[in-house]
Amino acid sequence: MGTIHPLVAELDALRVGLGVPEQAVAEVTGTDAHEVSWWGIGLRTPSVQQTIAYAALLGRRIGFTDAGGEVVYVDQLHGDADDPVGRLMAVLEEHRDQLGWSRSRVAAEMGVSAAAASRWAAGKKPPSLASLTGYAAVLGWRTVLVVVDVPEPEQVPQPARGGPPKQPRSSARRRMLHPLVAHLEQTRTAMGVSQAQISRATGVHKNTVGRWSTGAKTPSVENLVDYARALGEDVFIGPLAEGPPPAPEAVRRGRILQEIDLVRGNRDLRRGGVPSRDDGTGPQWRQAAEEALAEEIRADCANRLTWAVTVRAVLARTLAVGDPADLRAEVLSAAAELIAWVEDLDARTGRRGGEHLGGQAGESEEGGGG
Repeated sequence: MGTIHPLVAELDALRVGLGVPEQAVAEVTGTDAHEVSWWGIGLRTPSVQQTIAYAALLGRRIGFTDAGGEVVYVDQLHGDADDPVGRLMAVLEEHRDQLGWSRSRVAAEMGVSAAAASRWAAGKKPPSLASLTGYAAVLGWRTVLVVVDVPEPEQVPQPARGGPPKQPRSSARRRMLHPLVAHLEQTRTAMGVSQAQISRATGVHKNTVGRWSTGAKTPSVENLVDYARALGEDVFIGPLAEGPPPAPEAVRRGRILQEIDLVRGNRDLRRGGVPSRDDGTGPQWRQAAEEALAEEIRADCANRLTWAVTVRAVLARTLAVGDPADLRAEVLSAAAELIAWVEDLDARTGRRGGEHLGGQAGESEEGGGG
């Protein structure tokens, strides 16, 4: 695997968290799912245009922040939508002029030729994603993803390879607010409490609070309680109020999670709590990850993709991650893939998840690591 650009790594983690398939990203960026897979492990890097479209699909825009962390510019999806890359470069050029820097000086700081920088500024050749973020960094700005309302389909930028943009498949799901979060958001707005104040009360970043407000992310129970108490309210657990029944997929997944919880509890009874061990992951697994991904791509192209091939690729990619924070996200992604496999098994066998919660789950497990 190669080095993943920070913006791309953030988008890939967000995509996995939202459950947006790689094919949906491929549709709005004018490429294919295989290419999106390469982006996720750093073997390829999307263009700036593709990154803008990718971000828009997930309810984000490209922005620049100053040294104080305040957003000083956010890419808009309206107006001069035909040239979003040129619009970003124009903002950087204006900032360069305000600083009194020559284009040659910026190019020298970046380690590129002045002619290359001039071509970017004139729109003759778009900069790469690394060049765009590097240009901003030299001028004292950091390139970030800013939370916005999910755009309507017609606002999504044109795909890089032409053709009309397609509507994101999961926009309704990404915009769905948890009822408690929706209530707290209404209360916060009515009281005039800022998201920065909620950020301090819950101990999370202000951008995360923004993601809660758009439905792009759901707060944990602890965060939800802190959010409520910051507004003088509290969260109570009690009988379900009358209302529409939960979606069938939510019921099925809930039963599967109950089974997992039971099996997990049985595991602790037999072997004790969670052992403290080294992860054993890192670069030594990269070749295995690349081979597993290549096998998945070949199987997909030949229309013979199986769960075994997909899960092997996901687990191999997880093993290649060394940083604990990134590793946790990958382990969760692998767990989500395994749960999807269980759901498919249940659908094909006609089984109702959780039907044997009376005490059978996990009792036949023998041996294995903890």
